[in-house]
Parts: sequence; structure tokens; C-alpha cells
Amino acid sequence: MTDTTADRARTNPLATRSDVQRLLRDLSAPLESGFSRGRAQIRLGLDSAHFNRKAQWFEGYARPLWGLAPLHAGGGGFDFWDKFREGLANGTDPDHPEYWEAVTDTDQRAVEMAALGFALALAPDRLWDPLPEAAKQRAATWLGGIQSVQMADNNWHFFPVMAGLGLERVGVGIDTASRDRHLARIDDFIGAEGWYGDGDGGWIDHYNGFALQFYGLIYAAHAGDRDPARAQAYRDRATAFAQGFRHWFGADGAALAIGRSLTYRFAMAGFWGALAYAGVEALPWGQIRGLWARQLRWWMQQPIFDAAGRLPVGYRWPNYLMSEEYNSPGSPYWAFKAFLPLALPDSHPFWTAREEALDAPDGTSTLRGASTVVRRSRGDVVALPAGPVRTEMRGSTDKYGKLAYSTRFGMAVEGDRWLPVGFCGDNILAVSRDGREFRSRGALTASRVGEGWIETVWQPLAGVTVTTLQSFAGDWEVRLHRIAADTPLAVIETGHAVPAHSRTRGKLLQALDAKGPGLVGLTIAVADGHGSSLADLGGLRRAVEADVAPNTHLLFPQASVPALAGRIGAGETLLVTAARPSYGLDQLSMPLPSAEAVRAIAEAAGWDVTVLGWLAIPDGLEIRQRPVADWG
Repeated sequence: MTDTTADRARTNPLATRSDVQRLLRDLSAPLESGFSRGRAQIRLGLDSAHFNRKAQWFEGYARPLWGLAPLHAGGGGFDFWDKFREGLANGTDPDHPEYWEAVTDTDQRAVEMAALGFALALAPDRLWDPLPEAAKQRAATWLGGIQSVQMADNNWHFFPVMAGLGLERVGVGIDTASRDRHLARIDDFIGAEGWYGDGDGGWIDHYNGFALQFYGLIYAAHAGDRDPARAQAYRDRATAFAQGFRHWFGADGAALAIGRSLTYRFAMAGFWGALAYAGVEALPWGQIRGLWARQLRWWMQQPIFDAAGRLPVGYRWPNYLMSEEYNSPGSPYWAFKAFLPLALPDSHPFWTAREEALDAPDGTSTLRGASTVVRRSRGDVVALPAGPVRTEMRGSTDKYGKLAYSTRFGMAVEGDRWLPVGFCGDNILAVSRDGREFRSRGALTASRVGEGWIETVWQPLAGVTVTTLQSFAGDWEVRLHRIAADTPLAVIETGHAVPAHSRTRGKLLQALDAKGPGLVGLTIAVADGHGSSLADLGGLRRAVEADVAPNTHLLFPQASVPALAGRIGAGETLLVTAARPSYGLDQLSMPLPSAEAVRAIAEAAGWDVTVLGWLAIPDGLEIRQRPVADWG
């Protein structure tokens, strides 16, 4: 009988603080063999990031400290602190071969210096006190270098602040003016309802929870006596943010995957633990504990570990296609931010509270701070975003610009890239002049958020403008696309992906030119309960089943989507779509939204409803049954 890291994680009930301590030790044990001779590096693989190997190996060393330092602060034992201490001495010694090198402007080392400063603040007796005086001086000089270099203009402004907390804890003075400038810049990013934008672009993703809010709450916990006004501001922002962020989590613990750096996985739980660390009861303690614990349990049931028991780059399974250029083998260990509550005693209400389900009934919520409308149904969440779309990183338009995201159904990346060969992505509307080169929603030129609806304006091609209005009619998502084009276009729209292999490559493109009557709506039903429905409520396109390109979906290495394909003329065309993911075979047959419901959505957003008089709602959708894809 095997006893692997995955086995131990999967069977751990995570019901008590000692259970969580044991999980952290189990996840940390496979890292020990990665220590370099001088202990300043943890080397976990041959894959690379855009920064040099020394920075990558330092990342492997530093990121586990986000969990190990709280473990120690809460009285939990750990076997190889001596290696981390030796690594600190050697990594900050310019004469040692494993010297981490001095930090420079917008340097990856700054990211990991935050982890090191945090660890010094929580575990100085393990990392700092036993060091010789000369080693302490070198370490202080090296870590202090972060105060005089430029940060990336986003959540990075918190990194010098975290490093400073560690320096102050061990009695080293810091540049308070530099710290205050960084904190003031963070204040510039705050928006409505406690949500931050991740920099001037205002990008909304999970960095809100496990970075910006997370660091602010740590600062509040450590600097509240010295800086009470700012500490209270961070607590107030976190309290407001929690009211909306709770809607990013399904009842099973799965979270919405939106934005970059998804390989950090259960770092998403870090915000709920940080609330406890800072003593902020933004929701009842039982609900906070439940959100945190269910997220961890969900991840421990997924195939996220490699053969050595480590966390490779990927999401639900190892996958480099979804990575960014800054993901190195040590990157996933930012997930250890989830273990911050281990710093708290057993008597803390976070640990004594009985886990509770989230007090959030089924229905639609408008999160104006996140420019998002979310729908909760039977424990699953679907989100419709209208926030800024990043375009400068790999797969970023899919990570920010899809029409919809789901806790249960995840998302695929590289959707546009695979359309010319007959594969597809999920939840995109893609247009093409030649039927080969497609473009879906990327950067927005305008957006509006109303009560229960969003509107986005985007230009996928020169001479083509799309205005998309989205809302919910019950559990159906309604999409209205007003397309103004200077030339005829091929159009493809898709729904949510399901774990099925449909063997349809090439048929998607054939549907663009198909003649005669065809399906206007389709449901793909998978034996495991996943279902995805899509319908053209105007009858202008043909419904077809399409495989997602292999290895591009975060949750399912093989996946399929219902798609609508056809051609439209030059001028203005209105496409009306209904989409719905479902889980459970009893949910497959649900009446489509009525014409009245569609017109009500358009009227709420100020659209001319007279143009919807031609709607012809299908009587029902064809249901195609599929076995679960054979990837295991």
C-alpha cells in the first residue's frame, strides 16, 4: 500500500489545527532533498522563468517560509530550520558561491525578500538569533537593499514593507520614508467595496485576496500600535472586500480562476486566514473557517502533486501551457500563504469555531468593486467580468477577457490560437474575416456595470466593434452582441467546457459554411454530471459540438464545448445567446429564457428593445450524452 504525499494530503480531514500542521509538514518534506550544498537554494526542476537561475533557486528557498514561519510562531515543530538558517547566512554573503546577488530595480529577488522579511518577523529565534554577528550584519545589509530600488507598480509595493517588518523585528532600523511612499502608492490602487486594482491598469484577479489584502492585514497585525490609522484602514478594506470575495468560492471549496498566476493554487485561501491573523471578523468566524478549510480540502483532492510529492507549475494538474513567463519551479509554493492561521493558538476563535456553510443563498450579486456580476446556483458560481483585460502576458486575454468564468467548469487558455485548426476555447465570441484567423475579446474600449448586468465594448479587429451586454435570466446567462463590421465576418461563440472528448476536430470550421437548417441549440451532457448548454435565440448560427485543444483547459486535459458558428454580413448585426453550465443529470432540461426576459435585460441597460422583436426561442435543445474523457 502506498503512502505518498498525495495520499496523506487526500486523507487528511483538516478538521483541527494539528491536522493542518501535519499537512504543511507533509507538503514541505519533499522540498528537503532540493536543498543545495550551501542551503541557500532549493532546486526543484529544470524548467525556467525569465529571471536567472540564482533568483529561481532563491524563490524555491523563500516561498515555503510563508507557511513554515507561521507554523513555528504557533508552536509547531519543523525538522530542518538549521538548513534555512545556513542558507540565509550563505545567500547573503557576497563571497559565497550561492550568494543571492544584490537586488536591483523590478528584480524577482524583491518578491522573495518579502517572504524572508515575514519569516524573520515570525521566527527570529530560528533564522536570526543563532547567527554570528558578522552574518547578521551581512543579512541586514542585503535585505535592506530592497528599500532603495524600484518596485513594479502594483502589489509589489508591499514587498519592501514586508521586508521591513522582519528587519524591525530583529532590531535593524529601516527607511521609514521609503516604506511610507510604498504604502501611499498602495492606497492609490483602492477602488470600491474594498477591491484593489493590481496597479494602474486596475486589473481584478485573485491578487486582491492573497497579495494586496493579505499583506495589508499582516501589516495591520504587526504595526497596528505604531500606525493605528493605516492598520484600521486595512482592516476596514478587508471587511468590505470579504462581502464580495466570498462569492468567488463554490460550496465545494473550488474558487473562480480569473487572472494571472493561477499556479499559486490554494494561496486563494490566504485571505481568509489573514483575516484571522489580524483579528478581523469580517464574516462570522465559522463562515471564515469554512471558506478557508473547504478551499484547502478541494485542492487536496486534486491531482496537483508530481511523483516526488511536490507542487509543479500548473493548476488542477501539471500544465505549462497555462503558465506565465515568471513561473519557475519554486513559484507554486506561494500556496503556503494559506497556512498563515497556524501562527494563531488553538484558543483563537478561528480554530474553536465550528465550520459553517457560507450564508449566501442562490441568486445574482453585483460586485461593483470587481466590475463583475456573479450567479450562485446549487453551490456553484458563474462570474461575468467587465473589468480591464490584460494583454501583455501569455494567455492573459483568456485569463481576464472571457465572457464567463465558473468555479466548477474552470477555463481554457489559448482559445484563439487553436480555432484555425478546428479546436476551440470556452466562453469566447471570436470573429474572423477569412474564417482562419480569429480574434476574441481582449482589451476593452469601454464598460458599464449595472444592477445585475454588465456591458463591454471591444474591437477585436480593425473596422469591427462589438458591444456585449450580459446578464442572467434565472440560471441562464443571456448574451447580446451588437456587432458593427466593415466587412462580412465568420463568427464562433462557445459555452462552458465539460470533461468530454468528442472527436470533432475540423467540424467546427465546417459549420461556418454549412447550408440548410441545423441545430440552433445544443447541450453536452457528461456521465459524471457536467453539462453545458448553448443556444442561438435568433437562429442566425448553427450549433455544433467542438473539442477544446488538448492540455489547454485548467481542469480537464480533454474537454469539449457547445459552439455556435456562422457568418454575418457587413453593417450591424445583433446576436442573442443563452448559455448555462449545469451539474447533475436532473438539471439538463430547463426552459430557455423567454423573449420577455431577454427584452427586460436589454431595457434595464438602456438598449433599444424594438430590435429584439424577431427573437425565436427554440422549443428545446438537443442533448448529446458523452462518457467522461479518458484522462483519468
